Amino acid sequence: MSFLNPIFLFALLTVAVPLLIYLLNLKKPKKVRFSTLAFFDTLKTTALKRIKIKRWLLLSIRILAIIALVLAASRPFLPPEFGWASSSEPKAIGILLDNSPTMERVDRNGPYFEQALQISNELLEFTDNDDRIAINVTNGQTLNLPLISKRAAFRHLSDLETVNSGNYLEQRLAAMAERLQEASEPNKIIYLITDGQETQLADLQENSRELIRDVNLQIMKVGDSETSNTGYESVELEYGGRGEGRNLQLRTILRNYGNQTATNKFINLLIDGELISQQTFQLDPAATQEFLFDVPVSDERIIPVELFIEGDELTFDNRFFAPVQLPETRDILVLNESRSASSGFTSYLKPMLEIASDAMERFNITFEEAESFQVSGIYEFDAIILDGLRNIPDFLSQSLIDHVQAGAGLLFLPAAEGNVSSYNRLLNFSGSGSYSDIVGSYGSFDPIDRMAVPAEGHPILDSIFDKDEEEEIRLNVPEIFYYYELDARQSGTNFSILQTSTGNPLLLESRVGTGRIVYSAIGSDPGWSNFPIKPFFAPLYFRTIDYLVQGEGARLATHTLGSPFHFSLNVNTDTVLLRTDNEEILPEIRQTFGGTEISYSATEWEPGWLEIETEGQTLLIGVNQNAMESRLGSLEISEIETLAASLFESAGASQVGADFSEAFAELELASFGREIWYWFVLMAIILLLLESIISRHYKAETLG
Repeated sequence: MSFLNPIFLFALLTVAVPLLIYLLNLKKPKKVRFSTLAFFDTLKTTALKRIKIKRWLLLSIRILAIIALVLAASRPFLPPEFGWASSSEPKAIGILLDNSPTMERVDRNGPYFEQALQISNELLEFTDNDDRIAINVTNGQTLNLPLISKRAAFRHLSDLETVNSGNYLEQRLAAMAERLQEASEPNKIIYLITDGQETQLADLQENSRELIRDVNLQIMKVGDSETSNTGYESVELEYGGRGEGRNLQLRTILRNYGNQTATNKFINLLIDGELISQQTFQLDPAATQEFLFDVPVSDERIIPVELFIEGDELTFDNRFFAPVQLPETRDILVLNESRSASSGFTSYLKPMLEIASDAMERFNITFEEAESFQVSGIYEFDAIILDGLRNIPDFLSQSLIDHVQAGAGLLFLPAAEGNVSSYNRLLNFSGSGSYSDIVGSYGSFDPIDRMAVPAEGHPILDSIFDKDEEEEIRLNVPEIFYYYELDARQSGTNFSILQTSTGNPLLLESRVGTGRIVYSAIGSDPGWSNFPIKPFFAPLYFRTIDYLVQGEGARLATHTLGSPFHFSLNVNTDTVLLRTDNEEILPEIRQTFGGTEISYSATEWEPGWLEIETEGQTLLIGVNQNAMESRLGSLEISEIETLAASLFESAGASQVGADFSEAFAELELASFGREIWYWFVLMAIILLLLESIISRHYKAETLG
């Protein structure tokens, strides 16, 4: 037996009142002398005994009457095991339907969700007309219905369907329990009808609160099929693509979440709907496989990348939307010698960069003298250019390489009277080549070699020349007066961008960690060659810098279903529009010092593209299903019972098959209780009547 108003049980302390009164009325009798004590000896053996019996009997009756009234006020309630007495009691019934995409599976009894709907209808058939029903679903937008009648419940059930949206099982179950607790009906029960998916139910246990009382929980498991399903365990953006010209790649891990081997499957990479790459795979149950996809970087700020699994039995989780978002501007640092140390050195690279910085919003270029620059500030820049430095100290070299390994770019142009040892220490830190002999005479203007006509195959060069596929590159190649010989190590991380006509490297690229170093055999002033006055000079170095910063600062712009959508804009604006599946949404907007914060519940969203439109720009977000939905493993009934018992004081679980009738008949007997407060009121009335009868008719003074 339990109590609906247990706080009144504190009133049981009042039973001490009559007992206290009785004890206070006990007085020691006075001694009186008589000539004979025969009369009192008789009285001692008769009347005095009856007086004591009467007093104790009346005291017991009064205490029992008080206890009965206190228990009645506490509303005693027979638990579910006494359900035989519940048929006449009104009920508040909650039906929580699992409408996750895994409920689309089919077994010998039909589609899981159709079975769940049939069970729900059978449950409603067992209810009375004065019962009130609460209906909700685990996924997607909440139904937000009050307690409704039986007829209305049938009508709402017919409109339900599975959705490929976020899962809110924990929140919906807690909200339904709270609503039923507030209901006036004495019998309260929630039926959770689900396929028992382990990841969803385990999440319940991890977020469980204090045991819920006064509401019963019955978990009804449907479905028993073996299905193959492959889904995304993780998708991450990394630097350092395998192909030339690509410094971004997606590292994708697929897992077979089913219990059958996945064979003859494909995973595709699409950009803006166009197939870029395809790989085949085969996965045993619970096995994983890693895939690396190179992502070509263009001048666009957002690259709409999409992954697609082909040939899978369940299709709801086959797509992953992964737009790569590049920063609006790139911060570039140019370090050169101080004017006093330059000795007439004139860099032709600097004016080109100044013009590019003023004319284009993509580059934010900062010029600093190496002697006065704080090395710690290097990490704020996406790329660093060393232009004509005579000496590179070790502390600067180490900081530069650390930054490049983390994804930054470095362009190095030597000085004519440079410290070759310091140059080589920088290259040795990075595992690149080295500078060796000096060829020619600086400032002599006597050609000793020429630049070879650039060959296709490197993205810097491919982005400069606009020509047909079969057309040859035509270029007025520069003459070279003076240069350092470069010893390029034979490694897969080195690539020769430009060469001399005699085959010596002129401009080399080296991969370092997730970043790149491009270093030159010649400097940026006319003392080395007539290259700075050639038309090819400016586009070459502009594209080189653009190439070095292409992947830096990139990130995946994604949102996972099942949680509210939050996004921060770095500008303050009052106009923000969200667009998904041709639906326009006005989100909540909050202005902060850092910009504008956007928020929206996102309960109804499904996987796909989300556009954020603000004044002057449009951003793209990939909306994806939570990986937990892909994991098909379900809990056993015993495990579900243990889980349910950790949430509700009274709970149970059962597997429901094709024949529902017998299961429901037993379930009804085990599901409801009954209020019995009126039993205790009746008991108190009887006790009080008995007290009156005893007081009036039981004369303890009468001798028998």
